[in-house]
Amino acid sequence: MKKLGTLAVWLIVVLSSFSVAEDISLSLAQYKSELEHYRDEIRKIGDHPEHAVDFNRSVPSSFRVETQAGAISVPLEFLHTGLQKYLTSTPNLRPDLLSHLGDRIKAMQDEADSFSGAQGGDSATRERLNQILSMREFGQVRGPTQWELLQERINAWLDEKWNKLFPSAPDIDQLGQIFVWIMIAVASSVLAVWLYRQSRERLLDRPREVVAFVPSARSWRSWLAEARAEAARGAWREAIHLGYWAAVSRLEGDGLWRPDKTRTPREYLNAIPAANSSKPIFAVVTKTFESSWYGGRPASAEDFARFMAEIENLGCRG
Repeated sequence: MKKLGTLAVWLIVVLSSFSVAEDISLSLAQYKSELEHYRDEIRKIGDHPEHAVDFNRSVPSSFRVETQAGAISVPLEFLHTGLQKYLTSTPNLRPDLLSHLGDRIKAMQDEADSFSGAQGGDSATRERLNQILSMREFGQVRGPTQWELLQERINAWLDEKWNKLFPSAPDIDQLGQIFVWIMIAVASSVLAVWLYRQSRERLLDRPREVVAFVPSARSWRSWLAEARAEAARGAWREAIHLGYWAAVSRLEGDGLWRPDKTRTPREYLNAIPAANSSKPIFAVVTKTFESSWYGGRPASAEDFARFMAEIENLGCRG
């Protein structure tokens, strides 16, 4: 319980530490300075991979660059996406991902330099920059959600602890996701077991057909004769119903259980010892009877013929 409490406190602290930075308004000079700062941060991540989480959190969703020609919105989704891929990738892929991000920032610096060097009447350069900033990768996008940031933080923490505990073991970058899927699997299993038990209880809790006497008080031959009479007029459900009581009367007469007129079909079945050869046959008879009589499933001549073959295996012949 102490460990669970510590973990809960830790999760609360981690969750509360996340905040998605809002859009930031900058002058062109400040924008160029921020780009240079971002390049330094990317270099720092190369030496300290765990810094990627804090850096990703500090990056705003976009910059609003104020220029003499007007305000320009510069979304930074590509940086968030790249850092997320870095955090969840294998170590051998990480250098290429960082190099790609560095190249993107450098290209943005070059465009900013070109823009600041353009003259007020140089509309061609301005138009070129506007075309670049209107490309698909600079479209309106969202920053990482609180849940995504929390997953990144947990994955990075688990990865760090795993490497400390098992320095020679393979890297498990997806350990946090594996843990989440394990918990989903456990919850699904618990739900499946609960549903199975509920359905089984409903199956076992069949309506009790109260008869005025124990089934063996009437000869199984009498029950069987009535069943065949109902079958002769096409009343297949009633024929199966009466045939079932013929089987019960026969087994009860053989002493497989003590007579009790309040038993349900499943209780009759459970009263037969497991080693008795009649149990699997009577199980089929019971299932057919329950499906037809209690379940309301229509019965046919073929159903009755198969049913009769089973009760004959119980000794109801004649």
